[in-house]
Amino acid sequence: MGEGKSDGCEDSELLLEIEERILKKADLGFDFRVLQVLDREDVSRTDLEILKSQLSPGVVARLFGLANSVHFGRLRAGKMIDFSDAVLRLGLGPAKIYILSLAIFFMDLRRDFAELAARSFIISFLGKMLAAKLGLNEEDQKKVEIGGIFLKAGKAFMLLYERESGKKLSEAFVSRNYPRLGMSAVKIFALPDFLNEIISFSLLRFEENGFSVSTIVDLAHSAVDKSFKRFGKFIINSPMPDEDGILSSSPGSILSAQLDAVGLGSFLEIIPSLTPRQQIMVLRKAASSSSP
Repeated sequence: MGEGKSDGCEDSELLLEIEERILKKADLGFDFRVLQVLDREDVSRTDLEILKSQLSPGVVARLFGLANSVHFGRLRAGKMIDFSDAVLRLGLGPAKIYILSLAIFFMDLRRDFAELAARSFIISFLGKMLAAKLGLNEEDQKKVEIGGIFLKAGKAFMLLYERESGKKLSEAFVSRNYPRLGMSAVKIFALPDFLNEIISFSLLRFEENGFSVSTIVDLAHSAVDKSFKRFGKFIINSPMPDEDGILSSSPGSILSAQLDAVGLGSFLEIIPSLTPRQQIMVLRKAASSSSP
C-alpha cells in the first residue's frame, strides 16, 4: 500500500475486518471473561482454583512454569503446587496479562507465532531488568513487564488473519497498524489503560528524574528486534553460573530460565563471559594443573 488519505481509509477497513473476524472471535481455549475474577482485590484462593479449571491446560502449565522460574520464584522458594499460589506470586494484574498473552501467542504452533512469542517475552523480561537497574519502583517495573509482553499482541491476530483468509498482509501495513489492533485488544479484554501508551509507540518520554515506562519498553523492544532481524534469535554475552559456586545467578541465566519456563529457550543464545573472580579461578586452576 502507498501512503495517503485513501490508504488510511483502506487500513481502517482492513483493520475493522481483522478485529471483527479474528480478534473478537479468537479461540483462546477459554472465555476471556472468566479472567474478570482477577480484577477483584478480595478474590479468594477458592475462586482462583476455580479459575484454573476454566483455563486450557497449556496456559496453566506455562503459567506455573513462569511462577516457578528464577525470575518469579525467588531462589530456593520451592516449587508451587497450588494454582492460587502461582497467581498470587505473579500478582493478580500481571497474571491476567500473562494468561491472555500465553493464550494469544500459543494459539498457533507455527514458527512465526513462536518467534513472535519469544520476542514478546524477551522484551518483557529484558525491560523488567532495565527498569530495576534504573531504579523504578515496583509498580512501574510491573508496568514495564506486562507492557512489554503485550506490545506485539496485535501482530498475533494479524498472523491469524493471514492463515484464515489466505491473504498476505504487507509488511508496511503490519508495521503501521499492529499497535492499533493491540489497543483494540486492550479495550475488548478490559485491560489497564496504561497499556495503550506503551503499545502506541509515542515519542521518547522522560520523567522528572529518568526514563518513562513506555520508553524503557521501547528500548528493550529495539534491542530485541535488532538481534532477531540479524540472527533470527536473541544473542547475548553474559557471565554464567559456574561449578565452583563463584557466581550462582546472572542476567543470562535468569533470562534463560524465564524462556525455558514457557518453552521458548531455543530463541536465546548466550555467549558466556567470565567475571573477574571467575577469571582468577581459571588462572588458579591452570596454575595448579601445570605445577609439578
